[in-house]
Amino acid sequence: MSKTLRFTKPLLLSAAAAFAITGVALAAPKADLNQDGQITRAEFRTEANAKFNAADTNFDGLLTKDEMKALRVKKKEAKEAKRFSKMDTNGDGALTPAEISEAKEARKAQMQARRLEKLDTNGDGTVDDAEKAAAKAARQEKRAERKEKRADGKSKDGKRGMRGPKRDADGDGVISRAEYDASTEALFDRLDANADGVLTKGEGPKHRKGRKGKTRGK
Repeated sequence: MSKTLRFTKPLLLSAAAAFAITGVALAAPKADLNQDGQITRAEFRTEANAKFNAADTNFDGLLTKDEMKALRVKKKEAKEAKRFSKMDTNGDGALTPAEISEAKEARKAQMQARRLEKLDTNGDGTVDDAEKAAAKAARQEKRAERKEKRADGKSKDGKRGMRGPKRDADGDGVISRAEYDASTEALFDRLDANADGVLTKGEGPKHRKGRKGKTRGK
């Protein structure tokens, strides 16, 4: 009997998750329907609406906890199946140690290339001391921003608040279409840092400092 270890189809999800060999897609987000590099409010609404419809399996216009959990599980399984398929280079429905090792090396090389691209601000193919110092300063700034965000996210009783707008506004355990739509609009406004009606790369809550009180156009 061959001693070659193989991760077969029944272990598809656990193997893919355990080794976490993934490729990060560089394409524009799903919400960018026309793939122009920016997301309009209309595109944002369309994508949000599609997510609601996918979760509302009984078509009653309400999202229950079970429906939302089922959708999360479905998405997780699809994502992990995609990971497995990418690792299974010969398409036989099993993962050999060689395929796993190859995927690890490819992932490692990909991460190194991205790190170089991020740090090499002058594009000369190397990372000098000045670029390292700038990267370190940027990391420290991000840590400070996260710390500030955590502090801002705490409620009066000291507990950390929810991220982003609350979907179940009335707290009845289900999310109605009206609640979902309202939170979608609030989330878009929260992300649209410059209030121009479109989302571009880099926009988000951290870019909204010092803009309290500024009105937004709908």
